[in-house]
Amino acid sequence: MGLASRGEQPQAGVRFELVRERVSALPRDLPAAPAVLTPIRIDTDEPPFPTDPFRRGRAAAVLVLLFPDDEGQARVLLTTRVPQGIQHAGEVSFPGGHVEPTDADPIDTALREAEEEVALDRVGCGLTVIGALERVTIPVSGYRITPVVALAERRPKCRPAPDEVARILEAPVEAFLPDAPVELEERTIRQRLIRYGVYPVEGERVWGATARILGQLGALLATEVAVGEPAAVAQFGPGLEVAIRIASDPDRLAIDAFVEALAPELAHALPPASAMLLAEATGNGPGSGRIVGLASWAPWDRDRSAIDPRGFEGLTMPGEQPAELTLLAVMPRLRGHGIGGRLTEATADAAQASGSSRLLAWTLSDAAVHPSSAAARAFFRSNGFVDMAVDRRHLARGEDRLLLSRALR
Repeated sequence: MGLASRGEQPQAGVRFELVRERVSALPRDLPAAPAVLTPIRIDTDEPPFPTDPFRRGRAAAVLVLLFPDDEGQARVLLTTRVPQGIQHAGEVSFPGGHVEPTDADPIDTALREAEEEVALDRVGCGLTVIGALERVTIPVSGYRITPVVALAERRPKCRPAPDEVARILEAPVEAFLPDAPVELEERTIRQRLIRYGVYPVEGERVWGATARILGQLGALLATEVAVGEPAAVAQFGPGLEVAIRIASDPDRLAIDAFVEALAPELAHALPPASAMLLAEATGNGPGSGRIVGLASWAPWDRDRSAIDPRGFEGLTMPGEQPAELTLLAVMPRLRGHGIGGRLTEATADAAQASGSSRLLAWTLSDAAVHPSSAAARAFFRSNGFVDMAVDRRHLARGEDRLLLSRALR
């Protein structure tokens, strides 16, 4: 039964443009979901469901799909599961399920399950994977869930799989913001009296792992993102135009400021300015002339410094002249506007013109579920790169590395 509530129902919806701006650059440190959503045991001080530290659990992934409705308000795709015959029957959940051996990564799992459960057409809705929220463990079922975040440019046309999904929900994101109503429920589960927070949405009760994922999403949407100097799209006007060009020595100070704001740890590895490609805002509007993206490349077989290890020792490519995409950075709040893709294409053209037959890039392997690493893998795979090799020698530092390759024609 409902015991208490807090806050008032938000009166206005959240525009999809704002949601896209907030999630297009997921921060390294994600905000926590409201504590009231986490189940507690009220008949004793013990944890509600003790976890076994030696039990790894079963890997799973869900799709957190955000999209605009017909009025441009942001929605998130949820389902109500059929009332019996499956795990978590009758509960509200995201499309998703356990990882299959044929899935390349949690992104593959989430997208495959969404296609199976709600017939999601990722091309038709213009879907782009952004990254992942924090992994959630369900002690009762043993699942370890990776919430994969994606944006759709258009409202998806979905239909429920009758053996799994009873209803498809298009929930408004304002229902999960920090000031949204949360009701408390008590229930006996496995002879334990449990209390937990519930989001009332579209006549349904959202609780458990789904509620905690939505609570973190709501906290993220309510948080301003700071990345050095301001970089909101609005600063560049609604008609943002970007030109790609080769950098020159007079650009050096602007390049250093750009890197210092986004990733100061990369400053030691920057090549000469003339070896870099710039994405620059153009036109007569505000922000014109500002650097909004940066890329560079170099021969893969070049000499490496001790502080810039490549890894993949012993990997050879006979008959090839591979080049490496050594740097790719886009102003966080302008990600998702195709700038990274254009920089990648320009880099590939430059490498090919210099005689390279292949462009390589590396990032953390699929074992890493941090939002930035998941987004990097999704970006490369959607821009013509395919997986080539994994170097596990860096595992002691938590850095299994994935090498990706793109043939140059």
